[in-house]
Amino acid sequence: MNRKPRLLLLGLLLALTILLIPHITFAQGPTPGDKVIFGGTFTLTSGQSIEGDLVIFGGMATVQQNAEVDGDVVIIGGTATIDGQVDGDVVALGGTIHLGSHAEIHGDATAIGGIIQREPGAQVHGNIVETDQAPGALPLPDRLNQLPEQPEGPQAFPFIPDMSNNVGRSLGWLERAMLRGLSAITWTAILAALGIFLILIAPQATERVAKGIQYNLVLSFVVGLLTTVILFPMAIIMALTLCLLPLAFTLILAWLIALFFGWLALGWLLGRELLRALQVESTPLWESLVGVTILTLLWKLPTIFPCVGQVISFLVLFVAGNIALGAVILTRFGTRDYPATPAAPPP
Repeated sequence: MNRKPRLLLLGLLLALTILLIPHITFAQGPTPGDKVIFGGTFTLTSGQSIEGDLVIFGGMATVQQNAEVDGDVVIIGGTATIDGQVDGDVVALGGTIHLGSHAEIHGDATAIGGIIQREPGAQVHGNIVETDQAPGALPLPDRLNQLPEQPEGPQAFPFIPDMSNNVGRSLGWLERAMLRGLSAITWTAILAALGIFLILIAPQATERVAKGIQYNLVLSFVVGLLTTVILFPMAIIMALTLCLLPLAFTLILAWLIALFFGWLALGWLLGRELLRALQVESTPLWESLVGVTILTLLWKLPTIFPCVGQVISFLVLFVAGNIALGAVILTRFGTRDYPATPAAPPP
């Protein structure tokens, strides 16, 4: 593979990886400038402040009580829980805004294709706009307040469900499920397109990684798991010293690129074996499209369902991700075969 296509491939994998891998951030002291969260979790703790805007892409952000955002809060396909002060506007594009009882918004609260959940005591000095509701419908908090209260006494026993709360929760779950389903479809399309691109520019390297998975499935999983277990503590230790911080960043970057390179190769292998089992004639492009689509949907689609779906999604990512990562390491990023030929079956 030529050097230029390889650099282009690594750049695309890096950009996609930064968007997909979640991270957890806690604010430490006043944070100057804007704060942007990609698919992760951010918490602005009590007493902390951000001197700028807070933007969340497909992630979760929490502004605790007595915390302040000196700007706007924008949620794109994510969730923001605000119980502190926001000096600007709060805008949700296909996301959810939850205003706690101590929240104070000096600007507008706008939900475009999303919802605003407002607890008693939350203050919004500007306008409240929700565009996904039917004309003439009451805002969600007002609808919930009009539901009959659960009577006290034996009927309020903890094991008896509170139907008034379930209505609001089911509506909120439906909104979140739709957003997660849309996110799963979007990322599946992106990864499938990237898998086709990988087959076009690096077919031999992809095939070597796929063979490494096919003939060394258990070994690939073990190598990938050990790499993850060893690399992250090492990177954390390196990051504590300023002189080794660039090396720690390089290690994490290489891990991310290897993970998604192996993921695309694993998807291509899955599509090839599936189409062969169905006796369907196909090309590597179709095999990659089918396999990467199925593999990514197995990972992302279960997140629509709470609890059990999250566990299934984690298990798919844990098993498939470590197998993919280990095969890339065994084949040295697809530059050599491992093994050169499959082992001969015993007599």
